Amino acid sequence: MTVCNVCGKPLDAPVYIGDARSSITTLNKVIEGQTEVFHCQGCDHVQTAELPELERFYAEEYSINEDGLDDDQLYEIRDGTEVYRSEHQARVLLSKLDLRGAPKVLDYGAAKGATLRKIVAAKPDAVPYLFDVTSRYEAFWRDFAKDAQWASFAINREWTGTLDVVTSFYALEHIPRLDDVLAEIKSLLRPGGTFYFIVPNTYQNWADFIVADHVNHFSRCSLEVMLHRAGFSDIVIDEEAHASAFVVHCKAVEIQSSVRPEVSLSTDKVNRLAEFWSSARRHIARQEKDLSHGEKLAVYGAGVYGNFILACLSEPDRVACFLDQNRFLQGKEINGFRIVHPDAIPDNVTGVFVGLNPLTARSIIASVQSLQSKNIRCFFLD
Repeated sequence: MTVCNVCGKPLDAPVYIGDARSSITTLNKVIEGQTEVFHCQGCDHVQTAELPELERFYAEEYSINEDGLDDDQLYEIRDGTEVYRSEHQARVLLSKLDLRGAPKVLDYGAAKGATLRKIVAAKPDAVPYLFDVTSRYEAFWRDFAKDAQWASFAINREWTGTLDVVTSFYALEHIPRLDDVLAEIKSLLRPGGTFYFIVPNTYQNWADFIVADHVNHFSRCSLEVMLHRAGFSDIVIDEEAHASAFVVHCKAVEIQSSVRPEVSLSTDKVNRLAEFWSSARRHIARQEKDLSHGEKLAVYGAGVYGNFILACLSEPDRVACFLDQNRFLQGKEINGFRIVHPDAIPDNVTGVFVGLNPLTARSIIASVQSLQSKNIRCFFLD
């Protein structure tokens, strides 16, 4: 029996079942196994069936932006300037939290600790702490925090009850045992300390719904239920400060409030996502059939959407390259295809499959002059 990671209620039949042959991860790896997504009727949580050997996957295989200290994910192009995710995350946190008085700040699930570095650069009195379930990032920590202020695999119990702020940037969506992790985070905070975190908003970024290693897809309601059960108060949830994400902060309290959050279900939204992804493969197949024999293609977007498209194509050898504006990806390869800037699109490419969030894809493509100035057809997911 599958139970909800947030409220523990038994889950009904899945609302979405992926392709029987394979699933896709946030690392854009196609893996064996069938993705199953459930919708909890008790707290409005959306949940994906857990991958086998999940702990080993994160300890040994999962890695992000390891090609150097500055390696990062492109957040947006703002007035022609690239804005990367860690700098935006730091800016938002600094606008929401008061970090005066040399606060002790732990990044839980820190990876390289890129966001925390930018926070400390802006607030030099802040004392950085770092933790992750793998040791692969320790080389990035050693010149940033003292040895007693970072830990791999298991939390340093000497930190218990001493931290002013615990942050988590895109970690809780990966964790099936939420109760255990939230209890640990709360134990690390001093009374009244702040837990600040960011998780994806599935309803704004539809790809989150199908990635196999995101076992949790939160709603505003399920976030409130989760934090109430864990003993946090003063819960603030912002859906606007960070694109396609919930930015949340709350306080650690000693006595749990008896006022329970009201539950409202997002059934229509969940069903819309399930229907979109259930029909996406057929939609891509119809578009591919409209192409001329031998026509060369490119895929715009080297993320989940783009790699989902690649996995759906019956003739992937017609793909010449991936297009992406993230300078940290350009020149690399993904699933055997090189990634280039849109300005470097090969002359023989006459069609582009757009692997971007359908909510923003058309406006982004309309701003890419190298595509607009050429006679290139664009195929969208919706």
